[in-house]
Amino acid sequence: MQSVYKNTGKITNSDTQFQLKNHPWNVTPTSGNMAAYGIKEGQQGEPITMARLSDEQLILELKKRFDATKQALYDVKMVTSKLEEVNKKLQTSEQIKSNFISHMKNEINNPLTSILGLSEQLKMGGIPPEMVQAIATSIHTEAFSLDFQLRNIFAAAEMESGETQLQISLTDVITLIRDAIDSFRHLIDDKKITVRFHEKTNADERLIFKTDTEKLSLIITNLLSNAVEFNHEDGRIEITAVILDGRLNLTVRDTGPGIDPEKIHVIFDRFVQIESGVRKSHKGHGLGLSIVQALVEMMEGNITVDSVAKGKGTIFSISIPEVETNMEADAFSVDGNEFFFDDEEVKAF
Repeated sequence: MQSVYKNTGKITNSDTQFQLKNHPWNVTPTSGNMAAYGIKEGQQGEPITMARLSDEQLILELKKRFDATKQALYDVKMVTSKLEEVNKKLQTSEQIKSNFISHMKNEINNPLTSILGLSEQLKMGGIPPEMVQAIATSIHTEAFSLDFQLRNIFAAAEMESGETQLQISLTDVITLIRDAIDSFRHLIDDKKITVRFHEKTNADERLIFKTDTEKLSLIITNLLSNAVEFNHEDGRIEITAVILDGRLNLTVRDTGPGIDPEKIHVIFDRFVQIESGVRKSHKGHGLGLSIVQALVEMMEGNITVDSVAKGKGTIFSISIPEVETNMEADAFSVDGNEFFFDDEEVKAF
């Protein structure tokens, strides 16, 4: 029957018996094109006949199969598109990481080489007293730069591995900001930048906030570093801090060249700087702002950037909620070393 149908497309005057698993059944004599027939079930023990399909039924069946094929092709196309997108992202990620490693090699080697060379001069002796101070200042500058970059690298590595946890303490925000300004004083003075810190408190009042002191410090230092690095000679930096409705609102404003509105969306991408290659005129590795954003989000806060026009400076604003607790808090920290929650209690947040 199969061979006949294959050759002619028709089976005429046939009376074929088929054997089911449990009982026989018959097909009544048929004639015509098999494609136009469908199987009609009978009651148990009765013949199963082949009934001619109507044109509408044939069209409906063909449409169903066409739609199924079309959907399958669409699914394949979508999967292929997603795979291509993932592959492209992987290639981009690998390229970014490769560039980062190459750049970091210079960023770490350069200050290390300077420190080793300058310390070697001091060790050899015979240096005029007036030069000793200059060499010591240079060593401090290079060591500070290296320490700051390594802190960012370690913070990024911890967040990447998922090992970062909040460690809550009472934080003196004013002291934290002043310490950050003092630590960058040598860079601020080199560019003759004026820094103004607007404290929204009385002269003798402290701005105390329950948060992770070390992470808040890293946020502040990265924002300040960015404001110093991307500012003009004789520029200005204005910092404001206020606690309002249980949130710490902090802004850092500079008078630098600003950011092209079309490029604002990339400044928080890891390992990315707007300037690159031979046109790159600023230090750094494009890691600081990505760390700021990640830490702010970890603390359930938000960050915004406003650069109205190129050449008009940039304003970074963060808002972080205070950690709520019913515990009597008597531990106090300005450097992140004293805590009133242990690790297990912090995880609850």
